[in-house]
Amino acid sequence: MKQLTAGEMAKLFNISKYKIRHYIDKGILEPKRNKENKYYVFEESDIYRLYQVSTLREIGFSIKEIQESLALDNIKSMFEEAEVKVQREINKLLATQKIINKIVDSQRKYELNKVIFVEREERCFKKLMEQIIEGDSIDYSKAIEQELVHLDEPYFILSEKQSAIVCLKSTKECSDYVFPAGTYACKSFVVENKIDIENQISDFLSDSIINVRDSEIKEFIIYENIYCSLAYNDKMVYSIEMKL
Repeated sequence: MKQLTAGEMAKLFNISKYKIRHYIDKGILEPKRNKENKYYVFEESDIYRLYQVSTLREIGFSIKEIQESLALDNIKSMFEEAEVKVQREINKLLATQKIINKIVDSQRKYELNKVIFVEREERCFKKLMEQIIEGDSIDYSKAIEQELVHLDEPYFILSEKQSAIVCLKSTKECSDYVFPAGTYACKSFVVENKIDIENQISDFLSDSIINVRDSEIKEFIIYENIYCSLAYNDKMVYSIEMKL
């Protein structure tokens, strides 16, 4: 193989000649010198070494870590460690992508102040213990005292004749309320205070689509639509749903 100059190596790897010289000074690269002009010349083994080093640096290993690994002839274990590290980062990115997708999709799906129809699977809810309820909200300081530190977002179950019951999602076996699978009327709206919620409930129940006045009393759900709220700087979006 034709020997390469430092400039040719820099072009090959799209890095500066300064960086190559830095690797030489650190003992990571050990090219030969031209006997006549004393310039560094790089052979095939140097190309492989620089490829190793560039890859490890891209992954996030420090110069010191690479030096130590080369001294111990331990490159293989570094790549094995890198495989785990990169997969961990990929998993984090995929989780972040999933959240971003939910936020973006929620903006398309839930049009504010408009009744839409959504298909839901069966959902089960369990009433929260009265000790941690303050008004119609969770008192998180009391929840911590009860060692209930992994609370999900609350759902509020109402009917026309009862005040809000604060619940969390649960399994069917231990549930107090079961909302069957099917088509639900859903309306999302911005909330600034409790009066906004009361007005929206009234508007929702009087909507001709719901037509609840001429049928048996039905329970409905209100909850903060987290993924809708996350798209705004200073707004909270709530959704109300009732099975048709």
